[in-house]
Amino acid sequence: MSNPSPIPSSKRTRALVVFGGTGFVGTAVLAQALSRDKALHVFVVSRTGAAPSWLRTNPVYQTERLHFLKGDLLAPQTVRDGLREVLAQYHIQACISCVGAITPWSNENMVRTCGDANVNAYGISKDVKADKFVVITRDRSNMNDWWYPFPRLIPGYYQGKRKIESCIENDAENRGSAICLRAGFVSGTRRTIPGLPTSFKVSVPMEPVYKIVGRVCPVIDVNVLAAAAVRFALSPQKADSALVSNDEIPDYFKQAVPAD
Repeated sequence: MSNPSPIPSSKRTRALVVFGGTGFVGTAVLAQALSRDKALHVFVVSRTGAAPSWLRTNPVYQTERLHFLKGDLLAPQTVRDGLREVLAQYHIQACISCVGAITPWSNENMVRTCGDANVNAYGISKDVKADKFVVITRDRSNMNDWWYPFPRLIPGYYQGKRKIESCIENDAENRGSAICLRAGFVSGTRRTIPGLPTSFKVSVPMEPVYKIVGRVCPVIDVNVLAAAAVRFALSPQKADSALVSNDEIPDYFKQAVPAD
């Protein structure tokens, strides 16, 4: 897009903006959004501004309705600059943030990526006047159980997620239009092991791992999580609460939109 003339807001095409849309949960969100609404355009904001090679060859994502923009949520002005031309042509129906990182070697990095980046995403969502905002956070129901060590091993991850949750919970002005989907351990086909660089690829059967993990903490399928995020994002109805527990996610907003 280059120097487009602004279109009256009532005639703009509806669009969804996805932050972290090239990752494990993010790509599931893209697939759900593109399949659910055939008129919807989806913009992915990432630091590279390009689709991963594997995604470019996947037929699920072969559509002119999927676009990639360059921007870094830890330098939020770059994201605003990237969205400027989009706003002239599209109405942003919702922003969904799937941003997060497990980096055990850096507690500070986890707070910045899981917390500060998502807080910036929320601020940008309000700046572009998106109708809805969704962020993936973390189920904390087993925080005090001795056999649930993750909050103690990677505290920055949970500190960051709590930071964005508090931001949304305390924003009375936008109540009902922003939610935190508090997912448990997200199961599904992964291209890399959490905590390792995305360039490190693995191919191992994960189902036995999910069965073990399910004994000690909440688990949710990535496609179930993505579907709930998209249902809320595209629904005209508002939420009753800012925090949605892992157990609530599978049926969340199913009554507000056509069935999956």
